[in-house]
Amino acid sequence: MATMRQSSLPPEFRPREKYAGDPSGKALSPVELLAIVLGTGSAGCPVHELALRMIDAFPTLGAFVKADWLEMKARFAEYNGRNPGRPIKGLADAKLMKVAAAFQLVRRVDPLEDYAFRNYNLRVSSSAYEVFRRIVESAPEKEHFFVLPMDSGFHALCEPIDVSQGSVSRAPVHPRDVFCEAVRYRAFAIIVAHNHPSGGPEPSKEDIEATERLIETGRLLGIRLVDHLVLGSPGSAGGRGFVSIRNLAVLGF
Repeated sequence: MATMRQSSLPPEFRPREKYAGDPSGKALSPVELLAIVLGTGSAGCPVHELALRMIDAFPTLGAFVKADWLEMKARFAEYNGRNPGRPIKGLADAKLMKVAAAFQLVRRVDPLEDYAFRNYNLRVSSSAYEVFRRIVESAPEKEHFFVLPMDSGFHALCEPIDVSQGSVSRAPVHPRDVFCEAVRYRAFAIIVAHNHPSGGPEPSKEDIEATERLIETGRLLGIRLVDHLVLGSPGSAGGRGFVSIRNLAVLGF
């Protein structure tokens, strides 16, 4: 059966048209993003299918992105030996270099270079709040729970990671979800934070209990919980933007 041409697909399923409709690119799959980089496919193989085969040639997307063009060439040759019915073809060295160069450019970017908080000492609750403040400023309608992995100098390893989204009044979180991210970044310590979209930052009984569970889990894993910040909504009563549960001295941080 003939493979459907990209031009015959509805506009919302064409990578470039989708990218035009979502400039952030978040709605596009890795296959669609790679198809845009490639530009064209090869004889009998539309660009979307070619991109899919290229990604399938690697065990993970991360391994593909980290490969240089010679490794890509070797992987694709191995793939073709295993998949004679759907080979990767029509990729000259120049096109492989183009893809590998794009990946190399991205790898050279420091993920924190555009963030003023990269050198903050996050043991200070007011400095930690500056990292999470945009959550309050954007005033989300739902409660979100964030974790921020840190190194041994208590500096951020990445942006805050949204690990749970809930209702207007509650965002249930499991220690597994929080520390999964901490382990992924090989964090020495973490700070967690969640917002109260409908009011002030006073922590609830459930907030205290959740914090206690995170402290205990962190001790078992050897990853310290430095603080849990509760963020109020903009303009909430009392004018306080946040409360540090650690500073309340109700738990043994």
